[in-house]
Amino acid sequence: MVNSRSHPADNGPGPGSSGGSSRLALCLIHFVLAVISGWGLKRSTGRQAMAAFGIYFGHSLLCLLRHTHPNPGAVQRLLCDKSRRYSCVLFVTLVVGELQTVNPATRMGDFFGADWERLAFGLWSCVLALAVTSLWFGGSGGGTRSSVGATFIKLDAAQLGLCVLWNVQCLYRIAMVDEHWWSLGLALLVLLNHFILWRLPLHYNITQLEVATVGMCFSTIFALNAIQEQLDAVAS
Repeated sequence: MVNSRSHPADNGPGPGSSGGSSRLALCLIHFVLAVISGWGLKRSTGRQAMAAFGIYFGHSLLCLLRHTHPNPGAVQRLLCDKSRRYSCVLFVTLVVGELQTVNPATRMGDFFGADWERLAFGLWSCVLALAVTSLWFGGSGGGTRSSVGATFIKLDAAQLGLCVLWNVQCLYRIAMVDEHWWSLGLALLVLLNHFILWRLPLHYNITQLEVATVGMCFSTIFALNAIQEQLDAVAS
């Protein structure tokens, strides 16, 4: 969950993806993510929770294949980078939906006549449209298309940031219902990962990919506990 503005590899393979890390370290981190998200899949019964942990599990397997491959292709690199960029935000959106499903007391009211599900669908429809458009124009040559592509890439980053802030707001409101601390912790973790921790590679010998993957691991742990927290609240 790293700020998209700092990703040099969003339009293809870049030096920040894995050049400063050993394949062993990257494989180990993604293996840990696969184990944690797999455990989340095993424990989950809700549809949105299974989708959330399934996304992380698939992402971890995809990246394991990339970093164990002796010569990964451009498509494989691009899929891994795009998955890293969007899956962490989509994961939190699905977790927010699961928390509201588990505990109806945390369901949020309408916002200008639109409920949470419609807002989520609208936001992610815009993300998908901008992601496809920025990939189409950003990967093209030519001066005119380059400037247009840069504009769409900025819009894509802004829209993704908006989704992050919206998810944080939702988690905060869920946490304030009855002092649900794991939900509040997940909200703070999302903010740290997306807006602050991406700066670590600028000062320390660590890559963006490592920071993002470690953030995913902790997000999975916090999400598991937040869901269990809501289950316990309903049971009591």
